[in-house]
This record gives sequence, structure tokens and C-alpha cells, in this order.
Amino acid sequence: MRVAVVGAAGLLGSHLCEELQLAGHSVKALDRTACDLSTPEREHMYALRDRLTSHDAQLVFNCAAFTDVDGAEREPDRAFTINALGAELVARAAEEAGATVCHISTDFVFRGDGRRPYDEFDRPDPQSVYARSKRAGEDLVMRATRRHFVVRVGGLYGRGGRNFFSTLVKRLRAGQALRVDCERAVSPTWTRVLAQQLIALCERGEHGIYHATCQQQTTWFEFANAICEEAALLGKPLATSFVSAKTAELAAAAPRPAMSVLDCNMLRLRGLLRIPTWREALRGYLRELLTHDEL
Repeated sequence: MRVAVVGAAGLLGSHLCEELQLAGHSVKALDRTACDLSTPEREHMYALRDRLTSHDAQLVFNCAAFTDVDGAEREPDRAFTINALGAELVARAAEEAGATVCHISTDFVFRGDGRRPYDEFDRPDPQSVYARSKRAGEDLVMRATRRHFVVRVGGLYGRGGRNFFSTLVKRLRAGQALRVDCERAVSPTWTRVLAQQLIALCERGEHGIYHATCQQQTTWFEFANAICEEAALLGKPLATSFVSAKTAELAAAAPRPAMSVLDCNMLRLRGLLRIPTWREALRGYLRELLTHDEL
């Protein structure tokens, strides 16, 4: 299959490009220099359409997004421009090029005050600017093309990432004093196994809305503990230089969902669920870091 990846330089995008190539697909990697969604003008849509057409793309992954949750509170127009109008631009370009689009969304579209994981049939109720902009992107993508996968993900981490939990091993190796949330329910998701799940979905799945995260739930504090436990088993002990903190004690401009766990109901119902538990994925991630002498 001929595939284009928008946001190919990002955490998920880079892993998708690697896994697509390993799966034998022809990949066109598009970073910000090739497709800048911060200025989603009609001319840029035409330019992207022409790039997709020249590659004869059958599938387009849109991994590009404004992901600074607190920054979105300060720059709402930028968040909506990239996450909503930019998402629409990619979907329209894919539609005109005759390709399917796989748009990556977020668990933050839900209010997060429920007692169980959210599945695809629960009503979104975004609370922050970031969450509202991502929900708007979902709507615009689904209006722009019938050939769409809208996939909600959450708790992403991986080698080369710059978010807090992608850099946690490095921080612990340095002995940094950290405060880690012990209240929010999450499903930490390694981007490599997520990329593999997305490929399996788009190769054989039906269009629609899907949830895709690692299975089972924990807290970020327990995730940090698990990193230390698994690293010790690999002969690479890390400093437990962190303490637990309640969500309210961690200063943040934007609200975070207390229940930030997704139920991958549609993947399961369609027989497409491939992604492992968060603990299994963590072991794979640490082995990858060990291979690259980063653990």
C-alpha cells in the first residue's frame, strides 16, 4: 500500500513511518516543511493534494497536531487552526486525491469524570481548549470525507519523544527530583505498538471512530514505579527520585480528565485488537532503549 504520513517527524509519526516500512508499505514522510498546518489556506490544500497524487497515496495518516495542552489555553486560535482547520485540510486533500485518511485524536475529548473507561459510543464532552480543538477536528474530518478513520489515543510515550513520560527514563537516570500524578487513571501507550495497531486497523478495518491505547489502566505514579521495577530486572536500576502528588497539587493551566482511559471496544468487536497491556508494552520499550544504550 502507498501511504503518506503528515507529521512524520513527531513521536507517533516517526514510529509509524518505521513500522509501515517494516510492513512493506511505500511511505511518503511529510514533516512541517512539506505540510505546515498552522496556515491551512486553500493553496496549501492543493499543494498537499498534489503531493498525495504524485505518490498515488491510498492512505494518509494525520499525526500532526498542536499538543501543548496548557499552551492551548494561552493560544486558542493557534490550537483550533492546527487541530481543527488543519485536520480538515488534510482530510480534504486526501478526499481529492482519492485516499483514505486516518486522523489521530485524543482521549481528552471526554469529560473524564466517569467511573469506567470511555468507549466509542460515549458522548464527548471536552473541557479544555486543546480538547475542544481536537473534537472540532474530528467533526471537520468526518464532514470532509466519508473515507476516514478517526482514532482516539492517549498516554503516548516512546523513544525520541519530548513529552514528560518519553523522557522519564532519562530524568530518572539523572536522579531528578520529580512529582508524579498518583490520581489520574491512564493507559500509558508505547507509540511503537500503537503504530502497529493503527496499521492493522487501516489494512483491514472498516471506516469510523476507534479507540486505540494499551490495555488495562494504572496511574502515572505507578507507571514510574513500573519503569524502575522493569529496568532493575534488565540489570539497569534507576533512581526512584520521585514522589506521588495529587492532580490538584500539580500546577496546570488546563484541566486533565481524571478518568483518562479508553475502551477499545470497536477494535475488539471487529476482531482487530492487537495492542498489548501497558506493562507488556513498557517491557518492549525498555528493551528498545537498552538496545540503543539509552537505559
